[in-house]
Amino acid sequence: MRGPVIENYDQNFDNWNGAIAYLDRDGVLNYGSPNYINSPEELNIIDGVKESILSLRKLGYKIVIVTNQSAIMRGLWDEKQLKLIHQKLIEEIGHIEAIITCPHRNRDGCNCRKPKPGMLFAGSNLLRGASHEDVNWFADKPVPINELDLMVGDRNSDMGAGWAVGARLFQVNEHLGLPSVINRIIEGDEGDDFSPV
Repeated sequence: MRGPVIENYDQNFDNWNGAIAYLDRDGVLNYGSPNYINSPEELNIIDGVKESILSLRKLGYKIVIVTNQSAIMRGLWDEKQLKLIHQKLIEEIGHIEAIITCPHRNRDGCNCRKPKPGMLFAGSNLLRGASHEDVNWFADKPVPINELDLMVGDRNSDMGAGWAVGARLFQVNEHLGLPSVINRIIEGDEGDDFSPV
């Protein structure tokens, strides 16, 4: 089975503190839809997201978007359409380092669909050349590669993937998105919005 779709936009970033902000897409950066975001025209950015991304970058974070998009394996649209949607996303929110997409359905048994951490492992490997090797869901939360790593998502599956890499966890309401937690992140909140037990 093929792995996740990786779009790498990495550029030199002088201010990087070594940490990664993993961000879900739908419900965090843009308003979600029960029928998927099927075209660039359907992508509506949540107010304040661009400013929130800038705040993360000022704090020294590299940004990796990690998104489950099973519409690809369902045959509703292809990777070309996904890239058109993501081109508009980047035009709207500004510079990010990578977008990593899981194209699989739950039944496909992949290692990248959240709550599995495969996309986060791929992002860490891409930017740092290192990641966690595996996850033990029955152990304590892993030690993060960088103690400032964070995951922002609107679902428990996002929080589970972030937990698996030891990230600080910020769960948002899908209508409020990233801007609703940015002040907590700036102030150094521990981000303990989830526990898998």
